[in-house]
Amino acid sequence: MNKLILLFLMVASFIQLSYSQYNLIPDSSFEKNKGIPLTYSAIDYSGSWTSATRATPDLFCQCSKKQAKESKVNVPNNSMGQQEAYSGKCYAGIFLVSHSYYREFIQTNLNSPLEAGKEYTFKMQVSLSDYSPLASDKIGVCFLNSTLKLPHSDPIVNLQPNYISLEEEVGLDVNDWHELSFRYKAKGGESALLIGSFAIKRIWKTGNTPPNEISSPIYKRIDRDAYYYIDDVCLYEYKPEKIDTSDVGETPYFANQIQEKPEEIIVAPDTVQKMNFNEVVSLNNVFFKSGEDILTPESFAEINILLVYLKARPNLRIELFGHTDNSGDEASNQLLSQKRAEAIGNYLIKKGISEIRIKAIGYGSSKPIDSNLTESGRKANRRVEFNLIEN
Repeated sequence: MNKLILLFLMVASFIQLSYSQYNLIPDSSFEKNKGIPLTYSAIDYSGSWTSATRATPDLFCQCSKKQAKESKVNVPNNSMGQQEAYSGKCYAGIFLVSHSYYREFIQTNLNSPLEAGKEYTFKMQVSLSDYSPLASDKIGVCFLNSTLKLPHSDPIVNLQPNYISLEEEVGLDVNDWHELSFRYKAKGGESALLIGSFAIKRIWKTGNTPPNEISSPIYKRIDRDAYYYIDDVCLYEYKPEKIDTSDVGETPYFANQIQEKPEEIIVAPDTVQKMNFNEVVSLNNVFFKSGEDILTPESFAEINILLVYLKARPNLRIELFGHTDNSGDEASNQLLSQKRAEAIGNYLIKKGISEIRIKAIGYGSSKPIDSNLTESGRKANRRVEFNLIEN
């Protein structure tokens, strides 16, 4: 009898685990298709995924050797770059940025509607394509009560997506798949999923472009396109693990879940922020805790712009210059200015920039740019500057 009870409990636990891990995305890795596409704009080959607008997302699938000779959307080698499927043999591809305000969105119905008040874990694999000349700062994920069919190929506005940072998680890397995830609390009744570029704040030049011998939808003459592959889209009911609360630590911070109202003004590709080389420039939005060398969170956005430039151009070096006002002891000011410049350098090193490309110098209060007799002047003097140097 004890063995039967134990067996019953094991089976029940297995069923409960399986149910809790039930993926609500009907074709998470784009495998259940009506055929093998050989050219662009074939998302309709999918049995589950469609375009939400008149734009034409792509479906990439591994072909036979004979088909591969004519296919523009083969896996791993295709007209957007080279990438193996994260799992299976297929994946999707969309323009997050392209000419004018052109955007691409993919959508699917869920296996069952979301239940009000329940939390769900969303995950997907994303890779920047090899030939993409631009990289975007974020991608949006929206849960809706039904799929869309809009008569345009512009950004979709008047929705409230969950934004996931591409800037932090993917950057300019074109080699690997990156898992993007967040937790979502359902309003109830959501039965469709929509993925795409609802709003953009920053885009960067990657330095990449399709080779001349490759025929590609990515435009070769102007940096106007940001193209990403998508695979293994998953949505599970969130089941928190039972934790020992006898030693309570800090509350977890879910950094990837960024909800904000969509912007209707889109950053066009010709407004990609440019940086001058061999010129000392102040970092205007980099802040430290008072009297310390600890960067505040709002500083990372501007430092990340430096980061993508340094990653895109391995021939660049950076010099960082720390400055203070004349309050207090000059020896302490010089040390603080040095540590603040080093703090930015250490952040860049942590994100993959070689330390031999970084030099940090502290000048204390010896190089003011304004009067130390006023608060506004002292604030201007408390700064960190940088200089990008081409080797």
